[in-house]
Amino acid sequence: MATLEKIRSRAALLVIVVGIALLAFVVGDFLKSGSTFFQQKQENIINVNGETLDYRDFQTQVEDRTNALKQNTNRSFTDDEQNQIRQMVLNEAIDNILFSEEAKKIGLTVGKEESKDLLMGNNISPMIQQYFQNPQTGRFDKTALLQFLQTIENDDYTGYPEDAILQMMQQKKAWLAIEEQVIREQLRRKFSVLVASAVLTNDLEIKAQTENDRISVDFDYVAQAYGTIPSTDISVSDAEIQQLYNERKNQFKQEEAKVIDYIAHPIAPSPDDYQAVENKLTTLKEQIAASGNIAELIQTHSDIPYLNAYQAYSGLDADLKQLVDVHPVGAIEGPVLVDNTYHLYKIEGERVAPDSIRLYALMLPMMGTEEQIKHLSDSLIRVVKSGTPFTEMVSSASGGQTNGDLGWVTEAMLVSQVDAQFKDEVFNAPVDVPAVVQSGRGSFLVQVTEKTKPVKKYKIANLQIRVTPSQETKTRLYNELSQYVSNNHSLTTLKENAGNAGFNIQTDVEVTKEQINIGNIQSTRQVIQWAFNNSKGVISDIYECQNGEYFVVAAIEGTLQAGYRSLASVSELLKLELLNKKKGEKLAADLKAKNFTTLEQYAEVMNTTPQSVKFVTFGTASLSGIGVEPVLNVEAPLAPLNEVAGPFAGKNRVYAIVVTDKREEPVADAETQKQQVQMQNMYRTYQLVQSPELLRENAKIVNNFSRFF
Repeated sequence: MATLEKIRSRAALLVIVVGIALLAFVVGDFLKSGSTFFQQKQENIINVNGETLDYRDFQTQVEDRTNALKQNTNRSFTDDEQNQIRQMVLNEAIDNILFSEEAKKIGLTVGKEESKDLLMGNNISPMIQQYFQNPQTGRFDKTALLQFLQTIENDDYTGYPEDAILQMMQQKKAWLAIEEQVIREQLRRKFSVLVASAVLTNDLEIKAQTENDRISVDFDYVAQAYGTIPSTDISVSDAEIQQLYNERKNQFKQEEAKVIDYIAHPIAPSPDDYQAVENKLTTLKEQIAASGNIAELIQTHSDIPYLNAYQAYSGLDADLKQLVDVHPVGAIEGPVLVDNTYHLYKIEGERVAPDSIRLYALMLPMMGTEEQIKHLSDSLIRVVKSGTPFTEMVSSASGGQTNGDLGWVTEAMLVSQVDAQFKDEVFNAPVDVPAVVQSGRGSFLVQVTEKTKPVKKYKIANLQIRVTPSQETKTRLYNELSQYVSNNHSLTTLKENAGNAGFNIQTDVEVTKEQINIGNIQSTRQVIQWAFNNSKGVISDIYECQNGEYFVVAAIEGTLQAGYRSLASVSELLKLELLNKKKGEKLAADLKAKNFTTLEQYAEVMNTTPQSVKFVTFGTASLSGIGVEPVLNVEAPLAPLNEVAGPFAGKNRVYAIVVTDKREEPVADAETQKQQVQMQNMYRTYQLVQSPELLRENAKIVNNFSRFF
């Protein structure tokens, strides 16, 4: 009973304890189960009005785009180019989300029949047409498109080699991406037409356009720059700067940015590095002289491959021309230092032969037996010998993929594109005789149709080694910068002591989230990413950038929030504008008070000579020798003929002018004028619709790009 009484007396406390336990359980469970939610949120690369793009999906899109570009360009991409591809995919993703939302709001769609018509019907998208052109006519080949679609729609890969299956799957994936892009472009086209249709052209607009270009004038002018008046003679108040800021505020809208200071310390070779390369080439020179086998030594030691080809004297650079002018065949020259690269030359040969040949070629298939390939080549040779042009034969044999015309080629071109064996055979081949030529890449059916006249040619071996910083040099430079940062671990001392320590520091540099590089230094995206993941006062680690050419260390001065730039950050710019305006007003007033009646009088006071401009109308965008100067567009057509007009205060100079000729240009009929204005309006509307700012301005966009890249 006593125990029961104790429980009753402490019932309130028990409720509180149990409540806290339950709350802890619920919150703990939520946090545990919700960790996936938070993780998902952190993995979103963008959030656009609540719609997200997951990092993994983004990476897939980037990989697809990269692979497509690699197929088109047949090359790899640098780190900077890869970052540009990421930015391109990111911006497209944002714009696609925003545009899809807008299209959905107003009910814009592309129906099934319309899609089919764009992809394979009678109104095929120009985007698709560019991929399926007949090489002979340069025009769209619908048959080729339909054959391609038939191939990729076949899911039965039985009997196909593995690499062929992989290629077809990649082509199918690429086609699906093109389909999506075609539909998006059609939606945008509809949206553009819709917006353009809402812009009406009225009679007043047509009249204004006509008046803008009706009067055309030629004039002479003299000008005096505002810099001739000291800025100390002009005063600009804070109130005036504030007023101009209020008027121009929309021009100072900005993205979020980081303000950083950074040191970019060049990783340059030391004298010891130069000496090491020179010593190496001196040793190689002795080996060449002893063995004569420079080709093998080049393949082993040189930064460039051995060129087994003769070159015309006219095609040699100045250094090589001097080399063959002074030295005989067999001479070895060097090491010679040219722009951080040592060269070792050997003149291997001299002869007189054609510099170039006009070549047609068809690579023969490598499938089948030697007898089958010979039967095929003999048949094709008979076709050419019977009178069929080589190009027509190749076009027919390749299904229209090529006509085999390689144009004029040199020995060096053929060595780099095929190999030396192929080069030797085709340069020795008789003209207009089709023949089979062997190479390391396979067999070719070729025909040489022309050869240039024989010229003096030289075979020059070039063993070259670029001087690069050794590991010892890089370590020393790294340690120097590291020691400096360690001794100056605050923003203030990092900046103040840089010059005395031999470092050049760039201060107050603004970088944005989407920026690829800092200044002109490549591969600095990693520094920008670091900046957006750190706060004011933090100094970075040392980064190696631009293919090992710089060590970069950065420090964060602060953050510029998205919105409008502060008055303090633009006050100097606004003050300069106000100073120029007041200088112009003062100069114009002082000159006007002199009551000059000739341009020569103005020229004498301004210490200049008259210049001329022709064909100026109100609508002329830029004046020859002057640039953009709206005051002259307004005043010149209105000025009297052969009389001094002005002075007028322009953007940076004061002008006095004399109109020497005035013409009234013929005016088009009303309907033509209307069509011209409508076309201009449609073009401006199209630019507006294509601009990402149109939809981004009021969108809620969370961009986490800098967290990942």
